[in-house]
Amino acid sequence: MNLIKSLMGRRQFLAAAGMGSASALAMGKLGGAVEPVFQARSAMAAEKYKAVDLNAASERYKHLLSPLKIGNVVLKNRFLHPQSVPHFLQGPEIFPSDEMRNFYINLAKNGAAIISVRIMQNKIRKNERGDSAHMLIFDLDDYGAQNYLDQLVEGIHIYGSKACAGIQVGMGMSGGAAPGAAAGGQAMPGAQGAAGAQGAPAGQGAPGGAAPGQATSQSQLSAESIQKMIDTAVTQAKFYQSHGFDALQLGMRGNQAVSIQLCKAVKKIMPDMLIITEIFVREPSITQHTQDQYYQSGGSIDDAIKYAKQLEGAADIAMVRIADSSAAHATTWNSIKGKPYAVAYSEAIKKSGAKIITSPGGGFQDLDLNEEYIASGKADMITEARAFICDSEYGKKMSSGMGEDVVPCIRCNKCHGESMDGPWYTVCSVNPKVGIPLVARSIQAPGVAKTVAVIGGGPAGMKAAITAAERGHKVTLFEKEAILGGLLTNSNYSPYKWAIKDFKDFLITRMNKVGVKVLLNTAATPEMIKAKGFDTIIVAVGSEPNIPKIPGVDSSNVYNIVDAYSKEKSMGKNVVVIGGGEFGTDAGMHIAKAGHNVTMLTSGKELFPEERPHYPGIIVEAYQDLKNFSIITEGTAKAISEGKVTYKDATGSEKSLPADSVVVYSGLKPKKDEALQFYGAAKQFFTVGDCSEKGGNIQKCIRSAFFTASEV
Repeated sequence: MNLIKSLMGRRQFLAAAGMGSASALAMGKLGGAVEPVFQARSAMAAEKYKAVDLNAASERYKHLLSPLKIGNVVLKNRFLHPQSVPHFLQGPEIFPSDEMRNFYINLAKNGAAIISVRIMQNKIRKNERGDSAHMLIFDLDDYGAQNYLDQLVEGIHIYGSKACAGIQVGMGMSGGAAPGAAAGGQAMPGAQGAAGAQGAPAGQGAPGGAAPGQATSQSQLSAESIQKMIDTAVTQAKFYQSHGFDALQLGMRGNQAVSIQLCKAVKKIMPDMLIITEIFVREPSITQHTQDQYYQSGGSIDDAIKYAKQLEGAADIAMVRIADSSAAHATTWNSIKGKPYAVAYSEAIKKSGAKIITSPGGGFQDLDLNEEYIASGKADMITEARAFICDSEYGKKMSSGMGEDVVPCIRCNKCHGESMDGPWYTVCSVNPKVGIPLVARSIQAPGVAKTVAVIGGGPAGMKAAITAAERGHKVTLFEKEAILGGLLTNSNYSPYKWAIKDFKDFLITRMNKVGVKVLLNTAATPEMIKAKGFDTIIVAVGSEPNIPKIPGVDSSNVYNIVDAYSKEKSMGKNVVVIGGGEFGTDAGMHIAKAGHNVTMLTSGKELFPEERPHYPGIIVEAYQDLKNFSIITEGTAKAISEGKVTYKDATGSEKSLPADSVVVYSGLKPKKDEALQFYGAAKQFFTVGDCSEKGGNIQKCIRSAFFTASEV
């Protein structure tokens, strides 16, 4: 072995031994805190990482990593993964598919102590529109489906995690048979497989995702109806217990009294089964309140404490969540950085002395903040879903004490799907492999180390540079501006884009960590690249604002969409934004937030299409709270002059708006011609991001950059 090592050289020896990537060279003893394809097979990476002190690493997150004993059950750490999965991993199968089983098992491998499996029982799969289209339909009376369910549970157990099944019963929901009929269980009226019943998807009120103390139309139930629900819950609980599940999520949303009865009934016959339920709270409008007031508004903390104490002895864990289906999905439009809303309620419940484990959720990803919440007694556990989607090595980075390496979630909610009308696939803006696992597994290790030039320091360029460097190549990035970020530099200014700023800054830091050489203020040319003899060139020169042909658009009081962020202070009191979409809306809201009177003028029937689950509604709620923000739809700008914008409304009538300053946005124009000039400057040529055929937003740019750089 020593002879082989000396002949091959240290790098080649490590690559042949399955330790090829830069990260693997430094962190092989950590169980692999990097992508498996790079750790196991990538070749000839440079030694850029310092060894990690495992003792120091374990101290950094010692409270998150600490075991938790609940009754006779011991949890390996303090993370609970709720019934939330990327919505379109499951195909038409009515059993847990290979990809779905792998997803849940990887959650256990990646560090979640409790993993809630989303299940809906039905023998017939129905096509449903919208957010319900993702629901997992299983025929649990079929022994083959039960076999796959058993495999899933066993896979979770292998990595020391606990499997949780959801049971949610209620009036007004379609009544599929309770699972377990084939195993001796009796079907009960109104039975549902789990959170995610038809007509009441998980994460939505049914019809009352009510805050503590609020009555709903479901409150008036007969004793007979309640008993049927209890019998159904018990039947399902026995079924899941017989298949190895360790925990159950119970509750009837909007009816606390019935939820308590359900929990008590199941706990009585299954004392060692962990019972998890939800405490819903109301979210305040953060645009109407100062940061100090943020935690003092919303649902009643006293009601939450009262309900928590009523759950003593009936439930073991209370997931503290925002009640509203949209607000429950934290975004930068409805949350403040470093202040996840539910933690205040969790802290109050803890201080009250209520004998129940609290696990707040909704926007919890920062490992250092999560550690503080556990260490200071604000919470016992943390509920997380998107954190594990954004970073498939989240748990490993926690155990290695590498929180700064966690890929930040930009809270785009695209894991719910990009549209409520199809195409039916799931993406993640920051994790390019989500939703296409077969493609990710097809990535092969590079045969030789290469010199790589990346042209452009936007998100696509930075991700391409990082990926190539992680694969062992020597990478130089050329950026003509004085700073990195490309179009993401607008996040430096907008209060609604703090998560995108975090992601941009993460990419910059990551480039430095993996050894990418960055040349700022350097406008690369094909001749320059060719003269330096690079093996590969990846062009990521991005796009630029498309300027509409409106008379007066070249006036000094007119700004393009990019300048609107950095030059807001030079604008007058009354600002008209011509254009819409998410980018245009964000710019207008940013300007309004700064104190200007903003009028959005768009030719569309709506400011931006509300085609994605949850996310658009959150933005609408945010701009409705801005009193100096107004919208004119179906209005076509005709001219810009000093002091006004002239337009035609939906009826064809000509009108005008006062405008000290004007912002124009008519989409972005890819710099394809500029990119193609670099063809021939190196042996291998690629384009990524907006200047390629695969750009258009952060998600597409990151996916384009990752998979393209994986070909190098």
